[in-house]
Amino acid sequence: MSSSNDRDLEKVYQDLEEQAVRHTRLALDHMKQYGIEPEGEVRPFLPPSERNEEIKRLPYEHDARQVVTYETEAGEFSALCPFSGLPDFGTLRIEYVPGDWIVELKSLKYYIVSWRQVGAAQEDLTPIIFDDLMQHLDNPEYLVVTTEYNVRGGINTTCTIDSRQQ
Repeated sequence: MSSSNDRDLEKVYQDLEEQAVRHTRLALDHMKQYGIEPEGEVRPFLPPSERNEEIKRLPYEHDARQVVTYETEAGEFSALCPFSGLPDFGTLRIEYVPGDWIVELKSLKYYIVSWRQVGAAQEDLTPIIFDDLMQHLDNPEYLVVTTEYNVRGGINTTCTIDSRQQ
């Protein structure tokens, strides 16, 4: 790698680090307004806007209506806790009946992995993912997005958005 490429890469890393620190401070200040302060060590995290928003799609050209379900293996879906920066591991389940489009799986995997450096409350992730998929699928007959997180502190968190209930 040339020294100019090294400098460019160093600038990218520096910009990401500054953005993560800035966003982490904003998130902690926001939570402090509600009397919530982190305990112990805090690690920086990126805002949801830094996720990979590109989800490719392919035409669905069949008359038959089928239910398509994608579900991650345990540990494949994670984001960072906005209180500590520690990972929240869970399972992401997507179910839909295609309209004109289906999701291209490789781009879905990149989308899912992009959440790993993002700090957001568990309850905030599900509607963002739902909106992203709804935008790319355009006109599914229905879409259901469920996130189920590993038990933490004895509490299991499951969040579901079903387009038929909106």
